[in-house]
Amino acid sequence: MFADLNREFVAEQRDPARSPHHALAVRTADQLLGDLGMKYRALPCHFRVDRATHAELARVTRLLADAQDKLLAHLCATRTAAELTALFDVPPAMARHIDWPTLPDSGLRILRADIVPGDSGYWFCELNHFCGVGAGEAYHSAHTYAEVLGRPVSALSPFRQLALLYARECRRAGLTRIVVLDTTEHQRQGFGQQLLKQRHFHLLVPGVEVAYHTERTYPEHWLRPEEGRRTLIHRVFTFHDTDDDGAFLSAVRASGATVTSMYEAELRMHRLWFALMCDDGTYGQLLTEEERAAIRQYVPHTALVTPDDLGAILADKDRLVFKRSYSYGGRGVLLGDHHDPRQLRDLLTRDGTGWIAQRRIPSPPLDLPSVSGTPVPHHLVLGMFLYGDRTAGVLVRGAPDSPVVNLSRGGGMSWAFVG
Repeated sequence: MFADLNREFVAEQRDPARSPHHALAVRTADQLLGDLGMKYRALPCHFRVDRATHAELARVTRLLADAQDKLLAHLCATRTAAELTALFDVPPAMARHIDWPTLPDSGLRILRADIVPGDSGYWFCELNHFCGVGAGEAYHSAHTYAEVLGRPVSALSPFRQLALLYARECRRAGLTRIVVLDTTEHQRQGFGQQLLKQRHFHLLVPGVEVAYHTERTYPEHWLRPEEGRRTLIHRVFTFHDTDDDGAFLSAVRASGATVTSMYEAELRMHRLWFALMCDDGTYGQLLTEEERAAIRQYVPHTALVTPDDLGAILADKDRLVFKRSYSYGGRGVLLGDHHDPRQLRDLLTRDGTGWIAQRRIPSPPLDLPSVSGTPVPHHLVLGMFLYGDRTAGVLVRGAPDSPVVNLSRGGGMSWAFVG
C-alpha cells in the first residue's frame, strides 16, 4: 500500500545522515511555487509508486472516463434539457450558457481523477473535469526537490501532456493562438498566471502565439470573428469564479474561438456520476465488462441521498462521507461520524440541494513534517491527470488536520514518481 511503500522512504529523506541537503531542497521546492505565484506550499518530501500500480491507476482513470461518456450520452438521449438541469442541480445562470444538444461531444477530455490510497487498495473518489484542474505545478516542485536532494527522478509533466493535446488540436483546426483565460476573482485564490503551463505551450506547440488574460485584459478586437476563429481558449476558472454569470466566456465562444472546456464540463464534475456508475441494475448494460469490473473494484459504493433512503443512510452514517452533489474544491463535504444523526439530517435536508453518500475509505495517515518541522500524521489523496488519452501522475496532496484534503484548506502538494 502507498503509506507502507513510502513510510521509510520519506523518513530517509529527512534523515541528516542520509539526506544532508533536505532543508535546502525543501526551501527550493517552496520557492519554485512562490515564484510561480502559487500560495500553496510544497510537502517537504517526494513519494514513490511502483510501476504496476501507476499503470493500473492510469488504466482505471481511462475506463472511468469512458464509462462516464457513455452514461452522459445515454442521459442526453433520454432526457430533456430541463430534466438534465434538475438532475445535475445546474444553477439557472449557468444553464443558460450550456449548449445542451452538443453536451455529449463538447470540449476535449481534460480531467484529474482523485484517488484515496486506502489500507486495502486504491479507491477513486471523484473525477474533476475541465482544463483548469489544478496542482500540476506539484510535479515540477517535487522534481526540483528530488534533484536538489541528490536523488534525481524522471516522469512526465502533466503540462507536457496537455500541450501535446493542444498541439494536435491546433494542427487539426488551424489555430494560431492559445489564450490562458482567467478571471480577476480566480486570480485572488493563489494559482498565479499559469507560467509553467504557458512555457510548455510555447515549447511544444510551435508557431502558436501564447497569451494570458482575464476578462478585464482580453483584447476587444480578439472578439471579432476573424480573430476568434484562430484562437484556442484554455480557461482556468469555474462558473463560480465569475462575477458576470458566465457572460464573458460565452461571448468569447460566440466569437468563434475554440473553448476546450466550456461550462458543459462542470456537469461532468458533479458528484452524482459515481452514484450512476454504481447503479449497475439501471446503467450497467451501457458499459463494457471491463468498465463494470473497474467500478466494482475501484469506486467506493456511492448513492444519491433520497427521502426514502435517508433513515437507513443515517443509521450507517459513521461509515459514510456525504458530498453536496454540485460542489468542488473541498467544499460541501461532511464526514458522517463527525455529526450526530439529528444534526446530519438537518444539514442534508436544509436547502433542498442534492447530496450523495459514499462509503468512506479507511486511509492510513503518513507522518510528514508540519510547517513547524515537527512530524505529524498527514492524510493523503492522489491524483491522475488525463488529457485526451495521455495520463500523467501521481499527484500527492496531504493535510494534517482532516481526511478532506484540499489545497484551499491548508494542504500541501508533491508528486509520487515511479520507482
